[in-house]
Amino acid sequence: MELRNSSGPIKKRHLLKLMTNVKFVCDKIRKQSRLLTFRRHFPVTVAGNRRKTGQQLVEEVLSLAKGLLHLGLTHGQVVAISAYNSDRYLEWLLAIAFVGGIAAPLNYRWSFEEARLAIAAVRPVMLVTDESSYMWYSKLQQNDIPSLKWHILLDSPSSDYTKRNVLTPEMLKRQPGNLLPFDYSWAPEGAVVICFTSGTTGKPKGVALSHGTLIIQSLAKIAVVGYNEDDVYLHTAPLCHIGGLSSALTMLMVGGCHVLMPKFDAESAVDAIEQYTVTSFITVPAIMASLISIIRHKETWKGGETVEKILNGGGSLSLELIKDTSIFFHKAKLISAYGMTETCSSLTFLTLFDPMHETTIQPLQTFGVVGSKPQGVCVGKAPTHIELKISADSPGHIGRILTRGPHTMLRYWNTITNRLNPNSEAWLDTGDIGSIDHDGNLWLLGRTNGRIKSGGENVYPEEVEAILLKHPGIASVVIVGIPDAHLTEMVTACIQPRENWQWSEKSSSNEEFQLARKNLQQHCIENHLSRFKIPKMFIVWRKPFPLTTTGKVRIDQVRKEAMSQLQTLHSNL
Repeated sequence: MELRNSSGPIKKRHLLKLMTNVKFVCDKIRKQSRLLTFRRHFPVTVAGNRRKTGQQLVEEVLSLAKGLLHLGLTHGQVVAISAYNSDRYLEWLLAIAFVGGIAAPLNYRWSFEEARLAIAAVRPVMLVTDESSYMWYSKLQQNDIPSLKWHILLDSPSSDYTKRNVLTPEMLKRQPGNLLPFDYSWAPEGAVVICFTSGTTGKPKGVALSHGTLIIQSLAKIAVVGYNEDDVYLHTAPLCHIGGLSSALTMLMVGGCHVLMPKFDAESAVDAIEQYTVTSFITVPAIMASLISIIRHKETWKGGETVEKILNGGGSLSLELIKDTSIFFHKAKLISAYGMTETCSSLTFLTLFDPMHETTIQPLQTFGVVGSKPQGVCVGKAPTHIELKISADSPGHIGRILTRGPHTMLRYWNTITNRLNPNSEAWLDTGDIGSIDHDGNLWLLGRTNGRIKSGGENVYPEEVEAILLKHPGIASVVIVGIPDAHLTEMVTACIQPRENWQWSEKSSSNEEFQLARKNLQQHCIENHLSRFKIPKMFIVWRKPFPLTTTGKVRIDQVRKEAMSQLQTLHSNL
């Protein structure tokens, strides 16, 4: 079903142009009926069988906001949300912001202990859930959470839920409308959301972000990616992560149409792209690979004619995946972004494929170049509002990547020692290592806490992975450091061969479609990788790599399994 009107693609600019700063916009909408009704007949959100026009969306947000005020929610209080993606999720984010609350999206895929620690850290007065978090919510009931006053259930309550005082959105909306003057409010520091990091190791931390930071990020995406009011945007990422959240707010700002799936499923996403003539979505390498896998086996594919913008994050796309994307989404501009939760998503952007020029980034050689440009992975240039610099611990152009500007977080929640002022001279350490070339491109080598110390030298996994991914027989690779008595850590490559390629334990094998330790090491040498960085050990990974919900590889789990495999191998010798 195509979302268009009689004169072409839906335009909703007069309704949601400034929806990111929802406090101001909802107040203006309430006072000016023209803005409220300008696009009353056209959908702004599509979630399953439920479609809401611009008028319906705004009325839902204002109704929720009134209910929250009547209940007693005050500015600066935290509301935790754990739910599948939906139009209701968006409405709650906006309503909380309108009354000066701070939303804390929780990951429904967390274990009970992770959810408990996050809730304890942000101390919410309200918890909003749906069926996604039923398993750990039932355990939360048995734990005392002193800060929690109210629980809102987005679904129809079951008998288990009704054992305690559980409210529904409908109950809130039935509250009397004639209350105190209804106006927007600001949370302390201008905070609006606490977004948890999705690090590949360690426990996530709550990152406090302001209205201004989210607006700045939205403007950057509008300028670089080209989002506009004609877009039909498919939510492929969860709203609990900064990538999905910031893109959703950008789409609200320009007035595009949102197509929401409860959670990502490749087959459902491919169907939705065709059904709703989707024009844009965001992805990570694992999501893109799964989409391509489904599309490749379809007899007919219409999505390639409608998708115009794809923004990739969470890791670099291989050259093979870039090529496949340019074939199956031949009208789409493919852009890759590098960033982090602490910087409200994207720090730099790099165009990988532009159909206007019918070229890919291959001439730039983003992976492991030598000579006048540094080795590593090119992640592009920063938008004009972002400052980047390299802080080297020793002479040279490679060092820690620092940034400052209005895009940075306020602070980590529940701490006061690392408070950041966007207007100050303070720099935020990204925790990544890289360099900046004379053209202003940022080159990423790896994370400070992810580097491998081998034989007294620093090895950054991303650099080695980028070289190995250039081999035609490798589909995916993860580099880890395994404890070693002689080297301190041994560089180990966990590889997934491409289809039709076989692994051979015979290191002298040079047969076609056959991988072996010796020829992969020779491949690294031919691609100018320093010898101390070349993997000493290769492990064939026969199953999918463990991933976070944003598609990042769980390095800690891979390292643990790799060590277990090596121990088993040695014990059998």
